[in-house]
Amino acid sequence: MNKSLQAGIEHEMKFVVAQSKTVANLNPESEEFGAMPEVFATGYLVGHLEWTCMQAVNPYLDFPRELTLGTHINVSHEAATPPGLEVTGRVKLMQVAFLKRLQVK
Repeated sequence: MNKSLQAGIEHEMKFVVAQSKTVANLNPESEEFGAMPEVFATGYLVGHLEWTCMQAVNPYLDFPRELTLGTHINVSHEAATPPGLEVTGRVKLMQVAFLKRLQVK
């Protein structure tokens, strides 16, 4: 790992919402989710933020040998976004902590 990995690193990534990323597709077996309007699902939003975080820190790692693991998110979902519109994920690394290295298969 590069020693320049420090709190304060910021990154943003834009994403066009696909039909497959709407609420009904998050859990297709759920009648409740199926009744929701066709908008970007918060569950997929969290996945998009995870991806944005990976992009933010990968330049500081020996990727894919070294990986990171997030332990906390604070999300603001500012508007319902239908398919075809663009969302922007903005992330900021708040803390760097070293736990233990796990072997990745």
